[in-house]
Amino acid sequence: MKNGTHYAKCVKRAFAELKKRHGAVSHPEPSDPIQQMIVGVLSQDAPPGKVAAAVKALNETMVDFNEIRVSTTPELARVIRPYIGDGDGRADEIRRSLNAVYLKKHGLTLEFLRKLGRREARQWLEKLDGVSADTAASVILWSLGGHAIPVGRRLYEALRQAELVEPTATMEEVRAFLERNVPASDAKEFCLMMDRLPSRTGTGEGAEGEGMKARRHEGAEGEGTKRQREKAKRRNVESSKG
Repeated sequence: MKNGTHYAKCVKRAFAELKKRHGAVSHPEPSDPIQQMIVGVLSQDAPPGKVAAAVKALNETMVDFNEIRVSTTPELARVIRPYIGDGDGRADEIRRSLNAVYLKKHGLTLEFLRKLGRREARQWLEKLDGVSADTAASVILWSLGGHAIPVGRRLYEALRQAELVEPTATMEEVRAFLERNVPASDAKEFCLMMDRLPSRTGTGEGAEGEGMKARRHEGAEGEGTKRQREKAKRRNVESSKG
């Protein structure tokens, strides 16, 4: 990604600010990989609260993963659409990914991934129909404990809006950039904190982005510009006295 050194400093500073503001966060327990695959699909456009509501609706409506797999796209979309913007698109991805796993493993389990190296597991997931790089990263991070940073459309837009990444960078470039600059030990906390950034594709858990953008512009302001503003302020005060 262009200007990587500059944006690495921006991301590091933003992460530190969010941690200072919100304090320590608890990490969820490792989830079932199939369940996390569904969560990863839903998380591309929606914040965690909406994703949790959609998953709850699926679990209450469907008996198990297999019923989700054999349901039609319209049936699944009706369940998740109240919570997920692109209900039809996400429903189609869920069906395709579950059917891809079923065809390869003759069942709906991904527990065997725990025995593979994290890179090999990630490559296996990314080859599945319906599984994006973002969804695969979600499974690696939250189910298998590997080093990955899921970057869906919502987070991608939030990072660009907060000016934390190069505006012309692709999602793949942003994901690779973050995985190079966020240590594995910080990956989960980083993702939880970045969920608080707002985006145009979905409401974040907080409204942090504009404040961070303003502080970066203040920090980048030249000393000459500051002095000019101070002189203008003094002239205005003197004029008002006269």
